[in-house]
Amino acid sequence: MTGEAMTSRVSAVGGNSGVAPHLQPPNANHPVQALRTDDIEVQVIEQGTELHTNERKTLAQHNTSSGSGKQGASKAGLFPVASTGALQLLTTAPSLVSAAAPPATGPATTAASSANSASATANGARPSLKNPVGWVCCAPCMWLRGSSAVHKMAITAATLLVTSLLVASPILFLISAAPSQLPRDCHVTEDDDCHPTPAPPPECSDTICRAAAISIQTRMNWDVEPCREFKNYSCSPLDSSNSLRAVKSSQEIADIQMQQLLSLNTTSGIFRKLGRLYGSCLRQTLNDSTIKMRLDKLGGYLQIGSVGPQSISPLIARIQSIGPMPIIGIYYDLSYGRKPQTLLIIDGPTTSAQILANPVRWQGPKAAPNDVTEEVPELLDQLMNVFLPPGLSTDQRLSEKRVIFSFVRDLNQIRRDYVQKDFTNSYVLNNITALRNTHPFLLWQDLLPANWTGPIVIRSPAYLEHLRRLLLAHQNRVIHNALLLLFALNTLPPGRPSPLICAKATNWALPEVSSALFIGQYSEQVIGHAIQRAEEMFENMKQHLKRAPSLRGAALVRLSQLKVQAKVWPTLFNKTEIASILDQIEISSDNWFENVLKIYQLNNNRSSARNISAESIHTAYAYPQIAKIFYDTLSHSIVVPLSVILVPYFNPVLPPYLHYATLGTALAKEILRSITKAFEAKVMQCVPNSVDVFSNTSRMDLLIYSGGMQIAYHTLLSLTGPIKGMNRLPGLSLTPPQIFFLMSAQELCAESEYSGVDVHSNDFDEILTWLISQGGSASDVFQCHSSTMLSYQKNCDIW
Repeated sequence: MTGEAMTSRVSAVGGNSGVAPHLQPPNANHPVQALRTDDIEVQVIEQGTELHTNERKTLAQHNTSSGSGKQGASKAGLFPVASTGALQLLTTAPSLVSAAAPPATGPATTAASSANSASATANGARPSLKNPVGWVCCAPCMWLRGSSAVHKMAITAATLLVTSLLVASPILFLISAAPSQLPRDCHVTEDDDCHPTPAPPPECSDTICRAAAISIQTRMNWDVEPCREFKNYSCSPLDSSNSLRAVKSSQEIADIQMQQLLSLNTTSGIFRKLGRLYGSCLRQTLNDSTIKMRLDKLGGYLQIGSVGPQSISPLIARIQSIGPMPIIGIYYDLSYGRKPQTLLIIDGPTTSAQILANPVRWQGPKAAPNDVTEEVPELLDQLMNVFLPPGLSTDQRLSEKRVIFSFVRDLNQIRRDYVQKDFTNSYVLNNITALRNTHPFLLWQDLLPANWTGPIVIRSPAYLEHLRRLLLAHQNRVIHNALLLLFALNTLPPGRPSPLICAKATNWALPEVSSALFIGQYSEQVIGHAIQRAEEMFENMKQHLKRAPSLRGAALVRLSQLKVQAKVWPTLFNKTEIASILDQIEISSDNWFENVLKIYQLNNNRSSARNISAESIHTAYAYPQIAKIFYDTLSHSIVVPLSVILVPYFNPVLPPYLHYATLGTALAKEILRSITKAFEAKVMQCVPNSVDVFSNTSRMDLLIYSGGMQIAYHTLLSLTGPIKGMNRLPGLSLTPPQIFFLMSAQELCAESEYSGVDVHSNDFDEILTWLISQGGSASDVFQCHSSTMLSYQKNCDIW
């Protein structure tokens, strides 16, 4: 029955039950036979080993006695024999086969049983193995499918698995999110205060990143613990071999650039006269006859014992007519509001500022408020040797020097303490008569325009009061001689002529022309991109401050109205306009003193034209080469010079923490200064007494500096989270927050050192550590113990 389909399934074990038909393979000699049992095919490899078991012999004899026919014998001869392994399986599992297949009855079953018996007899008692092998292979599957106990066990196991996953998933998430325990790296010796070091962020591979890392490492001392000696850790002394690579202040970078431009780019073209002015500075001497002649015209030296003038006002008026005034400053500006009016402002002297500014301030850029950085001018002693007559005895000469030094020192002291940088304590007088009645110690009608009828603003009332006391405390003869010397010193270069000193002096004398030369080294695209990034940083800090809970009321309104002005004065791009300014001046190549007096006269002639133009209203431009950000009260804007945003550390390739440590802190200081003044209580409470080391910085300025650092740091965190994703600098094994505070310290060191502050004194050490401890979370960033200086000095959050 080759090819016959299976029609029934019966058990072939025991009694008279029949054997179910099966599929006959097409080739009986093929080693692989396909057996179908319960519609499942099982392939059995058969090698032809004969079966010899007593059970199968008994079954064959039983089939023979039942009268099997010839057909059964022929089928048995075609079926191959099973292997010995199959025999063992059959003899050990007859009960499973019987249990899995219930007995069947009927003609078909009886016929099949008879046929199988006959086949076994004809082949010498060799039984068929098709059905038993199939049942043995499939019996476990059938039992698993049909057993209710197995089903219950499977459902229970699945329920337990799902429940365990639901319970374990939060625990697995927390374990995966927890930081890995990395090797510890602490700056303290106590293990209890040591925390795991986070995984290092990616490293910046750009060339400028490597240069920045080298520059920062130049001033570092890795052998010092930052928590205990942060100043020595961040600002170690420099030697001549590495001073060029160290971090420099923005002003130093701008002055070096101006020196190179004046030396190389002023030999021809429209800036040729500027180069001539620079050359005259290099050739200027103190014993020039022109200086002696000018001082003699102003009254000359008054001998010891002579009767001095009854009032010094005529001398001040004569000095004002030819050059800068040494004790007061008078200029014009616009009021704040939609309809501004012209104001005449009386202030402290601006002669030693970095800019010989135009008296009409809205006609050009503005300079930052001046800081007095020295007790007496550097060249005062040398100039007195020339000024004092040779007939004086040694004692008389020493006496004259002493009283002149005393007056100049006292004058600079009240300028440093009482000249205001804003209009907080200012008041307005309606006319010159009211001014004479309020401050009668000067003849104001000789100093102010006779036809002036507008408002007069006293910007620094405390300065005028202390100036009156100073003039009463000294003899008019001494004051006369001292004012002549100050007039000459304010006109001469600020030190012995050198390329750097003369670059500063040229920039002071002709600031607008020098500004045009400075911005000419940059393309408008580079300038525009830098300005855009500075404006974005300003907006980021402004939005961060608006969310501060301590900022409310009027301060919040002032912050909302505050704007930043980083754009360049458009006239500086107009070469024709710049050339017209130079055409009005005749510059001598060997007389700096007379050149400056000519420039001063040109500025005075400009002040007669005080017309208000639409584009000048509420627009305060900065001189691009004066690297100092300042708050302009009358325009309510933060004025940002170009030299501050074009420094290497504001390069867009560098990580943001370098941007916020430098430009961000400077911007935040002026934002804080502009929105609130309620710091008086904290000034005395927080700022250390060693602030006196900063001759140009008050306690309030230092407090605002610490607040600016706090704002810059927390704004950086609000934009980037914990700064984990920022690139770190190559070769610098510090985290981004650590580099932020390190860069802030080095910036302050460089700026203070360039302005003449002794950065290696103990007082400066205390101030720097105090500033860094206030500015954010430096003690946490460096993992400092609570007993270290960087931790216990944090006592003054001001916003």
